[in-house]
Order: sequence, then structure tokens, then C-alpha cells
Amino acid sequence: METNASLQKEISAEREASEIFEEFKELTPSEFFRRNKQMLGFSGKIRSLTIVFHELITNSIDAAEEAGILPDMVIDLKRVDKDHYILRHQDNGPGIPEPFITKVFCTMFAGSKFRNIQSRGQQGLGCSGCVLLSQMTTGQPVKIRSGYKEGDKLKGVEMTVKMDVKTNQGLILDRKEIEVDSTGVGMELHFKDVSYSLSEQGAFEYIRRTMIANPHAKIVFKDPTGNRYIFDRATDEIPPMPKEVLPHPKGVTADDLIFMAKHTDKRRFRSMLTSSLSRMSNKRVDELEEITGIDFNKRPKDMKWEEAEKIVELFQSMDFMAPPTAGLIPIGQDQVEKGIIEILEPEYVKTITRKPKTYKGGVSFVIEAGIAYGGKSGRVVGEQKKAEIMRFANRVPLTFDQGSCGITEALKSIDWKRYGIRDLENAPITVFVNIVSTHVPYMSTGKQSVAPEAEIMQEVRQATMKIARNLQKYLNAKRAAKEEAMRSKIFETYVPVVLREAAMLAEEDVPEYGEVLNKVTRKPPKILGDINAE
Repeated sequence: METNASLQKEISAEREASEIFEEFKELTPSEFFRRNKQMLGFSGKIRSLTIVFHELITNSIDAAEEAGILPDMVIDLKRVDKDHYILRHQDNGPGIPEPFITKVFCTMFAGSKFRNIQSRGQQGLGCSGCVLLSQMTTGQPVKIRSGYKEGDKLKGVEMTVKMDVKTNQGLILDRKEIEVDSTGVGMELHFKDVSYSLSEQGAFEYIRRTMIANPHAKIVFKDPTGNRYIFDRATDEIPPMPKEVLPHPKGVTADDLIFMAKHTDKRRFRSMLTSSLSRMSNKRVDELEEITGIDFNKRPKDMKWEEAEKIVELFQSMDFMAPPTAGLIPIGQDQVEKGIIEILEPEYVKTITRKPKTYKGGVSFVIEAGIAYGGKSGRVVGEQKKAEIMRFANRVPLTFDQGSCGITEALKSIDWKRYGIRDLENAPITVFVNIVSTHVPYMSTGKQSVAPEAEIMQEVRQATMKIARNLQKYLNAKRAAKEEAMRSKIFETYVPVVLREAAMLAEEDVPEYGEVLNKVTRKPPKILGDINAE
């Protein structure tokens, strides 16, 4: 009896283990992000909608630039019910050929590849993440219209698709060919549990800031209340495309070396290093081989983790030339100024693009800064104008997590009183900062705040303080002009009265006083002539 009972327990335990194993299945990327949508940035109603705008706008700008086209977008956000919206987005890019539509919109990580290149992309999941959110919150498919060229022929297709999260692929529910008169992609998505807001973190503000950092773009936006906003381009100059650059030895980790070794087509570890890293010569490889004792003629795939760690540790103690910066494409101070003037219409603006620097010894970056004063600068809180900090990474607005960002920390560490700003928080001023890099050191997976790297913070401070000195001169001149105007006003008001009264007492004619008043007030005679005419 005891033997039978023990056998039954063993059989029962095996069944439970088998059932548990059956329930354990490998998740596709789509399934993973369906369960963890906050990792895509979709956390909170306002933030979720802003991330959708980010992904669609960024994709449209990137596609147009790659095709040498000035980006144009038309965005229509319609409110159906509380927290339920229909978003229509149309661009003028090169379009998406039909065979790739489901891959772009319904496949996570399609075509993902390790590249050391300056990029707008933050989450790297683009439109597929937006389709997943739409499907998760409404169950509705997405409608896509694409006009594209196949050879010299212009073709058009309209499709209704859904994402199959189990297979990480798209399902085509409907498809038809359509007539189009230009290239571009249009889409219609439904969203629930999102919210449109005019706040600093909302979708409207995201568009506004995008236009400052991308003055070559044009966006026409119709909001849920029916208001139509035209954000016109401030320049017709399409920025050059960034180039892929090789990682610098001081910027790589042991894991990076192992990854390179597994994916290289080189036969020897020596040739892999010289072809995969910048500033890595055969002479340097010889030094590494002599110090580490590692055979650099072996196959890269035979590299061990301990060897990679030893090499990376040695990199940190060696002197290398600074990494190449040709692959970094800043906006440019003239273009930043045009973008600021177009959107903020300030009474004063000053911008700067600094020379490239490095952080952690091997990652290049460029800091761009701008200060706008007066006009539409600053943010309106109630009836008061307060300071506004606009943070960007590779032209992309960082609208969340401002308090934990190294850029914010650097700006607030400046003694603004030295530059004529008695209270930064309550000044009608906008401070613009853009970091350009192939590897922006974000604080978290949300990629909305920059880590407080010492070199980056120092560059932000230096760039901002330099243009703040120009603002100080402007404000001093403005105050002096105001005081001079008040002084002139006093003389212009009382001198004629005194002279008239004195002439009346003396029973004489009022003398000509224009020339004397001109010297006192330092105003042109033609203005004073009108005073004498009184």
C-alpha cells in the first residue's frame, strides 16, 4: 500500500511538472511588450499619446531625409469619447513598398542591427509599438495607405492589418490597390486610455519643440477641439545624413568585444580589432598582445570572456587619439536660431554649437545651446511667464523626467544673477540644449533624461554661460535705454511747460529750445521738431 501511494505521488509530481513546463513558452517580442508596455514608454495617458507622436513623427522625418525630401506631415487627432481618439498621420516620404508594410507596422525588432551611428530613434520599435498599443487598448486594426515608386512607376496600396503577437507577424485583413499622385505613408489608428493635453509633457508641446530642433520640417496639426495649427519650416536646407563611425577603444565593454567577435567576418582577432575599432593600429595591437599575452592571431570566435575583460581594462590605461567626430551632425547654430525665431518669435536670441568633446574617454558628443528672451519665450503659468528648459537628444525633444536629467542639473547650477536674470524660474526665457552623440547616456529605458556625466554637464554649462553673457549685454543695454527714455520723457514733459510759464511771466515769446533739448535728451532733431510745434 505504501509503495502504491509513493508511486502515485511520483506520478502526480511528474504531471504537475509537465503541466508547468507546458505553460512555459518562449515569448515573442510582441508578447513581451504586450505584457510590459511601460518599457516602450507607454505609461500614463498623456505620456502614452506623446510617445505615439514621437514615434510617428520621427519615422516620417527620418524617411524623408534619407530620400532627400523636405519633410511634410499632416496630423489629425479626433476625439471619439473620453480617452478614446482616432489618429490620422500622413507624410510625404518615399513610402513603404507593399512587401515591407507588415514588417514595418507589425513586427517588433524587424531588421535590428548593431550600428554606431547618430540616430533620432529612442525606443527602436517605431510604428510597431504604436500599432501594438492601439490593438491592446481598442482591438481595432490599423489602416495604412502607401504611395511608393517601383522603378519609374508610382504605385499605391491600402491595407488593413493587425499584429499577431504570438508569431510577431502581421495579419492582412483587407488589401486593395489605389491611385496615388505622390509618395508617402498615411495611417489611421485608434487609441483608448490616452489623453491629449496642452501641458509641457503633451503631444502639442512635443510638436512645437520638434519644430525648433528640425526647422526644415513642416507639420499641419488639427487638434481634438478642431483648432488647426500650421508649423511652417524655417529653412529649406535638408541636414546631411550622419555616417556610421567605428567605436572608440575607451568606449567599449567586454560584452561589446564578444559581440563583435561573434559577428565579424575577419579570420583573425588582430584584424577584427583594427577593422572594428577606431584609432586601433597594428602597432597598438602589438602592444596589447605583448602586455596581455593573448594570441591575437586566433579566430575571433575563440575569444574568452576573461580575455575580453583584460583587453578592455588595458584600453582604459592606454593613450588613444580622440575618437573621430565626422559622423556627428549637429543642427548648427544658424539653424537652431531659425527654428527658435520661427516658433518663439523672441525679442532676443543667441545660439551656439560647441566643438566635439568626449565623455568616459571614448564617446564623442556635441552640445548645442540657445537662449531666447521675450516674445513667446518661456511658459505661461496662470498669468505669469516662467522660464522654460527645452532638452533634446539628437534633435528629439525630451519632455519627461526633467528633474532627474543632467542637462537640467547643469543649467540650474549656473549663477543666472551674474547674467542679468535675477530669478530664472520667473523670467520670460527659454533655454535650449541639444546633445548630439552616437551614444547618448540615458538614465533609464524611458530615454527621457541624460545621465549627469561630468564632461557633458561641463559642456552644457560652458555653452550656456557663453551665450548668457551676450544676453547680459542685451539686457543691460535695454535697461539703459529704458532709463534714458524715462529721463528724456521727464525733460520733454516739463521743459516746454517751464519755458512757456517763464516767457509768460517775462511777457516775452517762447524761445526756440529744440536744439538744447536735443542735446539733453540725445534724440534726433526731427522728433524734437514735433515737440517745439506744441
